[in-house]
Amino acid sequence: MFLLLSRVLLWLLVGTIVYSLFQRFYPSGTFAGRLIVVILLLVLALSFVNPNEPAVASLWRVVSFPLKPLGASMLMMMFAAQRIKGGGVDKPGGYLLGWALTILILASTPAVAYFLVRSPVAMVGSPSIASQIENYRLASTSGTLVALGESPSAIVSDVPVSPILPAMNMTAATVAFNNVEVIPPYLLQTPTDITRRGLRLEDFVPNAETLSLTTRVWESYLNQTYFFLRGR
Repeated sequence: MFLLLSRVLLWLLVGTIVYSLFQRFYPSGTFAGRLIVVILLLVLALSFVNPNEPAVASLWRVVSFPLKPLGASMLMMMFAAQRIKGGGVDKPGGYLLGWALTILILASTPAVAYFLVRSPVAMVGSPSIASQIENYRLASTSGTLVALGESPSAIVSDVPVSPILPAMNMTAATVAFNNVEVIPPYLLQTPTDITRRGLRLEDFVPNAETLSLTTRVWESYLNQTYFFLRGR
């Protein structure tokens, strides 16, 4: 009963948002704008009726792009660019530009995105996120070795015929890494490690890898909401 009531309330919320947007943009829009609105509504309806259709899935990926951090930021910037007049930005262009930059910065900053990426709902709802974090871990390790001067061939060539390195090479490796403390990025830490490690300046520097992970997590939230609305 609780799930049914929650689903009905969520449907009412979605319907209210869609109806308000339809009332705001459809009457005053051009023919092209009205056609786009009708296509969006058709794609939204078909995604619930026949979600396994490849064409519907492709159209849904295009339609849902503004619901993601990068898409929402680009859409707000496009609306803000339309308000540029005489070297200035009229209202509400400045607010849209500020919100667009805020979304991009928050979604790309490891210190902020950690709590979204590491949430149990995201990890369980989309197992591919865990594999992407592991790939990010491996990429970070390889990047650390390259930065420390190791050649790419030495990184990937694990020769099985010589499992024991010569003593001289072992000594050189020990000396080379004696004063190096290799710590994975903030997104790869567990809460216990974060308490011990603490925040660093690099955790507040936005990067593309964090934006990619945040987008995947947000997609998992959208997918879970979609399946909850469908009820099956």
